Amino acid sequence: MKTARELKQVDGEKYLTVEEAAEELGIKSNAIRNYLCAEKLTTYKFKTLTLLRSDEVEGWKQRKRSKH
Repeated sequence: MKTARELKQVDGEKYLTVEEAAEELGIKSNAIRNYLCAEKLTTYKFKTLTLLRSDEVEGWKQRKRSKH
């Protein structure tokens, strides 16, 4: 995983935790962590939290829908 982008503050509407992103995508949180390690999703850090941008997760959700 490349260096995570550090955040000074977090807008709760723009970011999701790993668990929230997994729930949104209907997959396990380990799969999200694998995507982060493979640099398929951008990692953001706020203190001890690992976060993802909600718009990036929504893009993955749309691609997942279009494959079905």
